[in-house]
Amino acid sequence: MSLISFIEKIQKKPRYVRIQILWLVVFVSMFLIVSLWVVSLKQTFPTTIVEKEESFKELKENVPTLIETLRASISGLFDKDEPEEFLKQENQAKDKKEIIKEKSEEIQPARLPLSF
Repeated sequence: MSLISFIEKIQKKPRYVRIQILWLVVFVSMFLIVSLWVVSLKQTFPTTIVEKEESFKELKENVPTLIETLRASISGLFDKDEPEEFLKQENQAKDKKEIIKEKSEEIQPARLPLSF
C-alpha cells in the first residue's frame, strides 16, 4: 500500500473519523518531539543539572521559611509604633493637598474672548 492510496483511503472516511486520526497523529508526533527534546537536554547539560540541584539546596537552607516570613509581616501590621519617617511623609502629603486646595479656591475662571 503506497502513501497516496493510504491518504485517499483516509479521505473517503467520514469527517469525525478524519478528525480523530488528525488528533491521534498530533499527539503521537508531539510525544516523540518532546521526548527527543528531553533526552537531548539530559545529554547536553548533565553537569549543570547536578550543580543547580546543589545550589537549590543551599538556597533553600538560607531562605527563611514561609511561616517565618508570614509571622514577620503579620506582626509588622499590628505594630502600634509607626516610624517617624512615615509620619513625616504623611504630613507632607497632607500639607501639599491643602496647598493645592487653597490655590484652586483662589483661582477664578477667566472669561474667554469671543470672536465672530
